[in-house]
Amino acid sequence: MPRKNVPPEIKSGKIGPYRFLQGGAGQKLTADSVLLADFIPPLKETDSIIELGCGAGALLLLLAWKSRASKITGIEIEGKAASIAADNIALNGLDDRVGVLKSDYREIEGVFPKGSFNAVVSNPPYMKKGACRISPTKERALARSEVEGEISDLIAVSKYLVADGGKVYFVFPVARLFEMLGCLRAAGLRPLRLRFARVSKAKPAKIFLLEAGMQGELTIEEEV
Repeated sequence: MPRKNVPPEIKSGKIGPYRFLQGGAGQKLTADSVLLADFIPPLKETDSIIELGCGAGALLLLLAWKSRASKITGIEIEGKAASIAADNIALNGLDDRVGVLKSDYREIEGVFPKGSFNAVVSNPPYMKKGACRISPTKERALARSEVEGEISDLIAVSKYLVADGGKVYFVFPVARLFEMLGCLRAAGLRPLRLRFARVSKAKPAKIFLLEAGMQGELTIEEEV
């Protein structure tokens, strides 16, 4: 059951048909999550999907709205964000399809068997560890900077979780594209689809969306 008394710092909005609660200091719903949800091809009812670093659950709700997947799981290390994500799931009556686990994604190999999910998704922190000032607010620091896990860790865990024939999906800054491609190669994954995205039509693309798997050739899609 969601909390009866919602603290004043928790803001309420909408994601499609769902009510969405988000905290004041953590990662907010952004266009990046919407673009990532739209980038993922249609999923079947029998498919299972996991998000690594789900925050307050914005992408979980987007996936519940836009896909038919019957099993959607979120992993979140920060306690407040994980609690709000659980509230969002209960508030919208999605407990039968969506779940959230408070955990460090680097430590979930003992929780899920290898190859448990058809799709692994993540909108990870964009700022490289040691390359920026870390916010003194824990929720904001975890949402924006690689405080708990680097991109190489994220990709290694994604490779462990994805089933044979499954795919992994990321949104990440263009400035770190080559780094991500190197980490994919080291983990034994291949980039399959790449799409650049502009935050503003007047500026060059600052983020990219990427699908990776174990087999296949790269297709570069039209920029959005």
